[in-house]
Amino acid sequence: MKTAAATSPEQHSVPVSIMLHLLPGMVTGIAFFLFGPFVQHRNLPPFMALCIADLVVLMPFVLGILIYQGYKKNGRLSLKGIVPYREQISLPGYLLYVPIVLVASGLIPLLAPVSNSIFARLFSWWPAAYNLAADLSAYSRSALIFSYIVNFLVISLAAPITEEIYFRGYLLPRLSRFGLWAVPMHSILFALFHVWSPWMAVARAVGLMPLVFVAQKKQNIYIGMIAHILVNSLDVLTGVMFILKHS
Repeated sequence: MKTAAATSPEQHSVPVSIMLHLLPGMVTGIAFFLFGPFVQHRNLPPFMALCIADLVVLMPFVLGILIYQGYKKNGRLSLKGIVPYREQISLPGYLLYVPIVLVASGLIPLLAPVSNSIFARLFSWWPAAYNLAADLSAYSRSALIFSYIVNFLVISLAAPITEEIYFRGYLLPRLSRFGLWAVPMHSILFALFHVWSPWMAVARAVGLMPLVFVAQKKQNIYIGMIAHILVNSLDVLTGVMFILKHS
């Protein structure tokens, strides 16, 4: 028997679900492009513009939606009934499912040829100042150290926690009437949410499906939260290795 936290919540219509998936990405993307010149002028890597956009736009935006829905439903600051996928699982469960999700996420870099082909065909015009895979050798050691500290705090920790609560905790359960079809639907919409790197949408959608499937199957957002933090931390690890190698 499922606990009250895991009962099926009210369902979003498809247009509402699309809007709630994509709108945060659109406003964050606008902020990313607006902050780009500010970051470039200070000789910082382009991903710093995304850090700022996540911190001042994405997180307040989606947390504001959650807080509003919580007040509307409960009359107080509470996510009860808003984020239902919080079922408890054992430590062995985490030790099993987190590695499975991490291994499956390896499909994203494996599909790099697909992403590169999409970029070459459709996004070759994309300004270098907004390419998150910028050449790190163009930046000073102090700028890289500062940038990767911020990256770790925002992109590797705060953003994954916020995104898992909002996307897998709030939006995914409201597609549950579609059964397993909710997995590819949600994965595609979440991939499209990343408007600042659209050429990676196919790779992201495919690589994300195992995480979404596990979140839906176990009705638990924490598995994906841990995996999401670890995956995003790989970029920081790459940056640290680069800094040490060139110090």
